[in-house]
Amino acid sequence: MRVSCIIPAYNEESTLGKVLRVVKKVRTIHEIIVVDDGSSDKTYAVAKAEDVRVIRHPENRGKGAAIKTGYQYSKGNILLFLDADVTTFAPQQLTAVLRPIQNGYADFVKTSFSRSRGRVTELVVKPLFNILSPLLHLHFNQPLSGQFAIKRNLMKNMKIDDRWGVDIQILLQSVKKGIRIAEVDIGGLEHKHQPIQDLAKMSEDVMRTILSELGILAHKHKLIIFDLDKTLIKQRSMEFIANEWGFHHEFQRLQQYQKEGKITQRSLQAKLASLFRGKTMADIQTTCLKLHMQDHIVKVVEHLQKRQYQIAVISLVFKPLVDFFAEKLSIDKKNIFAPDLISNDKGVYTGELTAPADADPSCCAALMCKTRVGSMLMERLHIQPEECIVVWDGRSEMCLSRTCGLSLAYKPPIPSGDITITNPAEILIYAE
Repeated sequence: MRVSCIIPAYNEESTLGKVLRVVKKVRTIHEIIVVDDGSSDKTYAVAKAEDVRVIRHPENRGKGAAIKTGYQYSKGNILLFLDADVTTFAPQQLTAVLRPIQNGYADFVKTSFSRSRGRVTELVVKPLFNILSPLLHLHFNQPLSGQFAIKRNLMKNMKIDDRWGVDIQILLQSVKKGIRIAEVDIGGLEHKHQPIQDLAKMSEDVMRTILSELGILAHKHKLIIFDLDKTLIKQRSMEFIANEWGFHHEFQRLQQYQKEGKITQRSLQAKLASLFRGKTMADIQTTCLKLHMQDHIVKVVEHLQKRQYQIAVISLVFKPLVDFFAEKLSIDKKNIFAPDLISNDKGVYTGELTAPADADPSCCAALMCKTRVGSMLMERLHIQPEECIVVWDGRSEMCLSRTCGLSLAYKPPIPSGDITITNPAEILIYAE
């Protein structure tokens, strides 16, 4: 079995060369790859000087991202991952890590060390493991270790986040999958001293990873995007307001024109905004009090928030209406996107509109393109489309539903999206 040694490195010019010289002495290692994760020092030059393969990230993306890059570019049947900041590696230690897999009695090998454990392990990982041990059903001398080996074919099914915590993430996923695990004590090992601010960030990532893998925090998905009408609330808000404020016939006429192609969706929204001229936020709030949120939706959103899911609302309904219900659900204002009514200095609406993103004619004819807004939100939150769920009523969010990893249509008039749901509580099931 061929072995690829992968070394993620970020600003490790002082130790990387020594690590590489030790690795090159191990005859059973056939390939050495350094992933320079956007270093600002001479890490890249040090690696090139040792005549090994170097893959360079243009910017720092995180240890998990570096591990994924190394895996993608490697060719070995066994992957050996090493930290670049270890100052005391010896060839026999690396041989010991590989031996359980090479001899056929393990698929994943983690390491422990005879040195005193690091501060993150002692102050974060070990205490957390002790508290959660009834759930974990596992005991390791040193849960957190960046030196490990794994069979290549197992990596393709691992979900690996970009940040720190990737070592514990792979370990916990291996436990849950029933992979054969061996823990090897490789004797003395010392890491370069890390500043306290780096250790604090590392500790946060490690804790978040452990809680996510146990289902206590958001894991598979990270972001839930809701529509407003017939999703968070039971009614269609604009239709309800038209009835309440006496412009029902005008509202129906404009909708019919839009269906017949006489006016665009963008024009429809502009004309509806003109009907709000002279109104205030107080007028909208008084009417919104007569609208009703979906059964159980408050508890569902509250539960998602407790598990650290990001919650957003993207709607073509005017923002003052969306804000009213988002506030009741304690949704972060930065995650609310809707065309906004412009008001004068007295708080009276002028009948004009502004939108958080331009229309995209190649996608839709709306004043605000939900797909573009959704993509902007995911980029800001550093969340991938496959980590996002959109919940909608099955009518006007088709473009956004194709962008997100999972589309849940709540009581749609016809089958829509990936999955049809009939109760908001089902969101909790599909989120994981």
